[in-house]
Amino acid sequence: MVNPVAEAVVRKTVLVRVPIESAWSVFVEQMESWWPATHQIGRTPFKAIMIEPHIGGRWYEVNAEGNQCQWGNVLAWNPPYLVTFSWHLGPGHGQADWEFNPDLKKASEVEIRLTVESPSTTLVELTHSKLERHGEGYKQLRAIFDGPGAWSDILALYAKRANGDQA
Repeated sequence: MVNPVAEAVVRKTVLVRVPIESAWSVFVEQMESWWPATHQIGRTPFKAIMIEPHIGGRWYEVNAEGNQCQWGNVLAWNPPYLVTFSWHLGPGHGQADWEFNPDLKKASEVEIRLTVESPSTTLVELTHSKLERHGEGYKQLRAIFDGPGAWSDILALYAKRANGDQA
């Protein structure tokens, strides 16, 4: 019998050709420089993606007008090795838009773990877990997050930026 909680996890990894401090900085402090513009939550394109650098801090986007749209909160903070976010986003009701749900009991978690592979190489591991908290449709959400255009592609964009590759 398959454990439903085990089914509710997406794991992805990427190796970047930069020291761990640079890998952390690009991921946490420069997220808007690599996060796909098509993956916004607000009604208008984001200008910045902010992470308040402490447990309990917010993870959110800011548009050109300064409006904020929250994605989640910081659950673990151990620079430059680990950051964990709550993911409060899910499909809207009857629409393609994604919406923020403030209920922590309905939030999944995104853990980013960085490990030194060599002085100039860092392994970045992403684990998106507790998807079952999103409710009945969590298997479809898992398929979305594990499929094309989701975490694999997002980490590839991150790696391209971290590695200094040109677009």
